[in-house]
Amino acid sequence: MSLARKAARGALWTVASSIGGRAVGVIGTLIITRFLHPDIIGEVNDAAVLSYTASFLTIWGFGQYTVVKGRGEVQREVTWHATVFYVTLGTISLGLVALFGGRLTPLLNAPHAAKYIPGMALAVYIRRFGAMPERILTMRMEFRPSGIALAVGESVYTIAALSFAAAGWGGMSIVFANIIQSTVVVAILIKAAGIRSWATPAPLSWARTKDMLKYGVPLGIQANAHSASRYWDNLAISHYFGTGALGAYNMAYNLADIPAIQVGEQIALVLLPSMAELPVERRPRALERSTALLSIIIFPLAIGLGLVAYPLIGAILPGNDWQEVAPLLTVLACLSVFRPITWVLSAYMESMQKTNKLMFLEIAKLVLLIGGIAVLSPYGVRVASGAVGIAFGLTAIGGVMMIMREGPSPMRLLLGFVQPLLACGVMAAAIWALHHTLVAAGVTHPLVYLFSEIVVGAIAYVAAALVLCRETARDMLGLLKQALRRG
Repeated sequence: MSLARKAARGALWTVASSIGGRAVGVIGTLIITRFLHPDIIGEVNDAAVLSYTASFLTIWGFGQYTVVKGRGEVQREVTWHATVFYVTLGTISLGLVALFGGRLTPLLNAPHAAKYIPGMALAVYIRRFGAMPERILTMRMEFRPSGIALAVGESVYTIAALSFAAAGWGGMSIVFANIIQSTVVVAILIKAAGIRSWATPAPLSWARTKDMLKYGVPLGIQANAHSASRYWDNLAISHYFGTGALGAYNMAYNLADIPAIQVGEQIALVLLPSMAELPVERRPRALERSTALLSIIIFPLAIGLGLVAYPLIGAILPGNDWQEVAPLLTVLACLSVFRPITWVLSAYMESMQKTNKLMFLEIAKLVLLIGGIAVLSPYGVRVASGAVGIAFGLTAIGGVMMIMREGPSPMRLLLGFVQPLLACGVMAAAIWALHHTLVAAGVTHPLVYLFSEIVVGAIAYVAAALVLCRETARDMLGLLKQALRRG
């Protein structure tokens, strides 16, 4: 099987399983708004972010190093070093946040979040044991177990969270559900990868450790800055606007992030091992092809989500404080336009071992994000949330400019982005015209607006893409047919 076909099948499987699992998770998250106030959701979210921070600050490119360099005779040595670092550093960092993290919550305008921290720290710690098994599966390009783990984990989380919430456990229902989800996901990954593949002891080598740090420290700083840009905006929103605003903001962010996480990230996970196997001279062309394919899939999902935000939220969330999610979702929908672009660029740079550029790019994004929220906070949470689009957009543009000096064709990269955006413009015009037609007809029910706008928007985009993005559309359809065909 060709590498392109293997990558396409892997991407198709991970995207399909991710969407299926996430659909269950999103439904559960929406239902739980019937049981929990935005303030409670915000408090639990603060506890989760502190736990995530303790975890990602002690991950220094171990997994990526394993995928890129842990092949052949050195595989056992590399994987054992990575496993030792994952477990040891995670034990220290998450143990400390479980014991002392509660002292930080008053700074976040969330004093009641402290009671949720130990449980969230435990859930994140359990996940650390699944990191290396998942990397082993990625290196083998075996994506089915990871997809199954994701789908089953989301389903288990949803069932547990709703059960505990209905029983009156409040915010602890989310904590318990996270612990159960982590346990199930890790068990599936370990069973699929086998214990020996990642936990077979080997002598610890200072030379190997130095090589891992040389490769991983810039990548770790980049990854830490990337994770911080994903989570620390929550802490800033909580600090400036309180946990109630954070609850609505986090809900909008999670909805806006669905196209990026459930489609873009899954494709990006396939790209790193795929590019690592390609000869160096073929990687620029692979990058051009990947960005064009990703753009034609992601852009309409992200932009379309922003266009239908008001009828969507009016139809699915209670008619109370949760309706604030709609305007925030409109602003934050740009997330899924820019984030997948940076993931593809990251996969390319990591395969070329140019991790220093990634580090500076992610640091710049973090500074723009947190600084932007601070500067815009006097104008309200809706305006402050615009800092997300500014930060992600500018760094995505900066990343593309960096890559253009590394071999890819600037014109092909530009066309890969511009053509789908033009097709999205056609989609937006069609939805705008339909919306005003329904308003003139006196239609008021949000479900009518939602379904009609989705259908019309989808038809308009597909028709426009087949004309404006003909080459990329044919490429995507060809890969899809190959991926669906039995080997």
